Amino acid sequence: MSPDRAPSRRQFLTALGGSTALGLAGCLDSPGPNHASYSTLGDSVSDLDYDAALDRARSAGYAVESPFYVNARNRIGLPLDVPALADRFGEGARAVLVRFHYSGTRFLEADFTGVTAPRLVAVDEELGVEQPFRPVNLPPADWLRERIELLFPDADADALAAELGAEASRTEDPFVTVGVDADPDFAGTHTAFADRATATTASETQGDGWVDLAFAAEGTEFGSFAIVVPSARISTTDAGHEYEIKLDHAGGFRLQVTLPAGEELPEAEYRGVFREMFAAVGLPADRVAGYEFEYSPSVW
Repeated sequence: MSPDRAPSRRQFLTALGGSTALGLAGCLDSPGPNHASYSTLGDSVSDLDYDAALDRARSAGYAVESPFYVNARNRIGLPLDVPALADRFGEGARAVLVRFHYSGTRFLEADFTGVTAPRLVAVDEELGVEQPFRPVNLPPADWLRERIELLFPDADADALAAELGAEASRTEDPFVTVGVDADPDFAGTHTAFADRATATTASETQGDGWVDLAFAAEGTEFGSFAIVVPSARISTTDAGHEYEIKLDHAGGFRLQVTLPAGEELPEAEYRGVFREMFAAVGLPADRVAGYEFEYSPSVW
């Protein structure tokens, strides 16, 4: 998994964990008390019938918790009102971030993860975490206005670009952020990205449901959508040990076994349980033999 590149993404992931230490999207939630675990790094399947998989899990007697949005039950972001992306990621897909790259280190990001109005965030990755953002770290004002007008056609792009500059002159943070009192045009922005792009790539979700859809021209990324699709936890208990599949609508999944701290299981035992779960929900059971499970004797 690549490191987080935007403060807004890191803040969002931290907020999802509440008072717990949720460092990365993708970690299965800890059940609370100290425990040991076996876990995989994640995998994916194409053409998954997500709803059918959950129905099969319920029919097999497994516990099914859904929907999750990354690791939280509350919905985040805004509905992804783009027919081409809804066809690809499902009607439940939601946009959480849109990013415009000015250079390899400087970009403007629109953040839809909050409960209030969208935010514009300007970042320069050449700054350290203790270096304050300054006007020189902003892309040119004309560039900012063009991107703001594209994503927020009803906003005052001149005023927002000026506000970013004013914030940059006084902030002590390594980024600047301003609120936007306007609705985003995801469809228009996606069309502009798709028309310019010579390559489009989507990241593996690995059970989180977080997709980075990146657009590049001549080998250089210029824009991206961060999209979240619903995910579910499918679990069962065998011999007092909890087995869990985190499965998302995009076909990503990851596995975890939870057991008392310091306890270990024979490899054949936990692989056997997961093969049964895969067969029951419609995942490729033959893959279980090839997964590497990382053992952690304790969370403390």
